[in-house]
Amino acid sequence: MGTNFKLLLCGLLIALLVFPVVSFAENKTITDLAGNTIQFPANVNRIVTVDPFTSQFFFVIGADNKLVGTCVGPADRNKVNETENNLGKLPNAGCKTNVNLEQLIALKPELVISDKAYSKVNEDIAATGIPVAVVDVESPDTLMKSYEMIGKITGKEKEAEEFISYYNGKVDELEKNVADYTDVNRAKVYFGQREPLSTLGDDWYEAKSLGIAGGYNVAQGVVGGDSKVTLEQIYNWNPDDIILLSYNSKNVTDILTDSAWKDLTAVKKKQVYRMPKYIMAWELPVPENVLGMMWLQNTLYPDHVHNDLTSEIKEFYQKFYRLTLTDKDVAALLADKTPVTLNKPSSP
Repeated sequence: MGTNFKLLLCGLLIALLVFPVVSFAENKTITDLAGNTIQFPANVNRIVTVDPFTSQFFFVIGADNKLVGTCVGPADRNKVNETENNLGKLPNAGCKTNVNLEQLIALKPELVISDKAYSKVNEDIAATGIPVAVVDVESPDTLMKSYEMIGKITGKEKEAEEFISYYNGKVDELEKNVADYTDVNRAKVYFGQREPLSTLGDDWYEAKSLGIAGGYNVAQGVVGGDSKVTLEQIYNWNPDDIILLSYNSKNVTDILTDSAWKDLTAVKKKQVYRMPKYIMAWELPVPENVLGMMWLQNTLYPDHVHNDLTSEIKEFYQKFYRLTLTDKDVAALLADKTPVTLNKPSSP
């Protein structure tokens, strides 16, 4: 070993002792939808979602390979296994407020995605030292901001912006279609949620997306979801249309043939419908909801609005889910009236 090399080596050793070692593993900092500042590895590759709705967006932007655990919630498990194989295989540490911390820690996540509404669970997760990035899915605006945040987290800003631009463009089109309608002549809609006599207030995403489609939620004054109401109350509202959500326990025929409902305007006119679904229910705050808003507008205003649903559905699933649907597939999708089976609150 030459003298010059020995001197160089000694110099390097002294430098390592005198100066701190610089880590080349950078961190990324974001502000989440609750206003929290979150720090996590810049090239984050171990993400767990405990919010079932934003799990879908990871697939849409091609970032599902960064997930090591997820909650698919009320998604059609068979459809998830067929179309989103990676999501279907991932372990589940819990959903929403029902998270198993032990199972979550075992997945060694670098970051957890949760929802603003699950504040206690979020605190519990953060107390373990795992960063929690919070989304907000209760309005179209905050949902898009949540998607923008997920794009930044995963390094998929371009893909996230592509979807956000598509969504906002469709919202603009839908709002223009009903721009001349006032509150007086907008379709009055009653949502039947888990049961015919449970509904949701205007603070829920479903009601806000109904507003974009041009409908008016009759349940004014109701706050939250799955709120119990009486048939007398529904008669007082006397909706033009009744929309059974995808997970309602009753079907359209049940309502149309029930003598207790027969004098409602919607029943007399046979304007009772069930919201469509495919991977997830179209009324939920998920990417597919943009199709739900188009369907709602066509359903509420059949004589005035004619969104080309078949073309829109085929384009949407091809563009964002890499699925090629035929006209026959779309017809079957729209004709499917089987209710979504929700997980019990006590199980992930």
